Amino acid sequence: MNSFKKIGSKISTVFKAIFKTFRARSISTQLILTIILIFASFFVLQIILNSQFFNKYYTEKQFDEVHSELMIYVDEMNSNTTENYYDAMFNFTSNNNAYSVVTSKEFRILESSYTNYSIDVYVASEDTTYSVLIPSNQISFTVGSELSLKLVEYNQLYYAPLSLTKDGIETIYSDVSCSDIECIRVDAEITKVNKPNYLNFLFEDNTLVQTEINNIANDLVSLEDHTYEKGHWYRSTDGPVDALVFVHKLGDWKYIITVVPVENTSDIIGIVSAYNNYVYLTAIVIIFLWSFRLSTMISKPIKNIELVAKEIASLNFNVEATENNNKETTSLSSSINLIARNLKNTLDTLNNKNSELTSLYDDQTKQVSLKKQLVSSISHELKTPLMIMQVTIQGILDGIIDEEDQKVELVNVLEEINKSSIMIQDMLQIYRLDDANTKMDISEFNLSDTVQFFIKDFDNVFKSNNLNLELNIGESIFVEADFKLIKRVISNFITNAIKYTPNNEKISVTLKENDDFVCFELINYGININEIDLQNIWMPFYRVEHTEKRVLGSKGSGIGLYLVSEILKAHEAEYGIENFENGVKAHFTIKKRVDL
Repeated sequence: MNSFKKIGSKISTVFKAIFKTFRARSISTQLILTIILIFASFFVLQIILNSQFFNKYYTEKQFDEVHSELMIYVDEMNSNTTENYYDAMFNFTSNNNAYSVVTSKEFRILESSYTNYSIDVYVASEDTTYSVLIPSNQISFTVGSELSLKLVEYNQLYYAPLSLTKDGIETIYSDVSCSDIECIRVDAEITKVNKPNYLNFLFEDNTLVQTEINNIANDLVSLEDHTYEKGHWYRSTDGPVDALVFVHKLGDWKYIITVVPVENTSDIIGIVSAYNNYVYLTAIVIIFLWSFRLSTMISKPIKNIELVAKEIASLNFNVEATENNNKETTSLSSSINLIARNLKNTLDTLNNKNSELTSLYDDQTKQVSLKKQLVSSISHELKTPLMIMQVTIQGILDGIIDEEDQKVELVNVLEEINKSSIMIQDMLQIYRLDDANTKMDISEFNLSDTVQFFIKDFDNVFKSNNLNLELNIGESIFVEADFKLIKRVISNFITNAIKYTPNNEKISVTLKENDDFVCFELINYGININEIDLQNIWMPFYRVEHTEKRVLGSKGSGIGLYLVSEILKAHEAEYGIENFENGVKAHFTIKKRVDL
């Protein structure tokens, strides 16, 4: 109730301030000031919209112009099985005034197979091979073709062509002729075409490209915040000019990063804003002239509406303004009534939120209690193996245990150490899952193969205990999840089924899928679980005892199923263990794809 009183007090203060302001001035003055205030607010809003909306609109326009060709380019790159991307990169960047590089998964620019586009030509008459730089990508070359060349030495490795004649067509690369400088005239055969597989060498030193790769590689730009259905994109203002930056996958371990410079919209916005200033000033003058006439039409209903507003300020939301003399008062009455309804709804919402907060507090209290119980139980469970190890080692040191028995006792100590280690690892995994900062290692994997692996791994156990196995596992069912954690879940379910299934009984394993979900189901026949045990089976250190059957023989850590429940909760999966006719069914249903 105290929170409601505070809200009522604030509402009352606001309404009193409004009424005091209205009583202090005439209606015409109120109207003029109100309209000027509205237009001033609209003017400020327009400036904000010009700086935000126009920039966004211009960005979207630039995006639409380049994106269709970019998608063709990305598809062409991904469909290239030879990994010679030079031509595709050259054509796209030339036609769209863009920069594009191929990087590794760590966003490091990959080195090209060559740093220049060149050809090796063999002159039979001289028995000499020349490496010739090709200044333009417009001409393609084929090994074995004949060329006529005018060459000049470029450096110790390459020659530059002054002109090149192929198929009777001469291409001039320089205005300098052989009469002006010393050059080589040769007729030669192409023996090798050396074209870089990437265009990275051309753009790797570009300031825009370097800036954006640095931002992405160092998480200064979070790609997850700029995801769309084709990959990632955002507008960057960090470089010397604004740019649209696109990030798309190339195969399984590379990325295509494309940077498209765009014009700064500040000058355009300045012109639009200056024009709007004249429009708004003119509108304010016209409204000022008409406001005096309009003021007389709205003065009479104000007092009645004021009375209603005072009732609302006193938290009486059952009143209603009914002034309908003209369009303005009708609108004002509707607004006052809307305020009353919204305030009433707000108070109702606060009541509901208080109930939700109380429920959340109770849940958190239960979680804290469960964590304390878990720590206490782990401490208790560790005392026994520690005491066994201490007594055994002390007995060996004191000579109480004979030498022939020491090996057996040390084996027992080792078993206790292994059990304690498993318990501690399970406990650490539980706390990692509970930590909001810990991210699961999500990847796509074949769940069918994983289940088949565990079935095969326990094959000898099934046979030695005469357990009949019925499999209904779909082929190549893939999910996106944490591979190691899901393996732990399946292993735990299968291990428990083997432990508690009597000899000559059946274990049924089913794995099926639909469009969105994958369902795993395991039924072990010949046994049921007590209903009290079913209610507590997911609690840490709660063990279901079945003395008549323990195929695997070893006693669990006591937190296996609790860990399973935490893993499945982290994957937002539905799960359960329940009695099923003459058996027990363990199951979980998980999404095929992780939500982004």
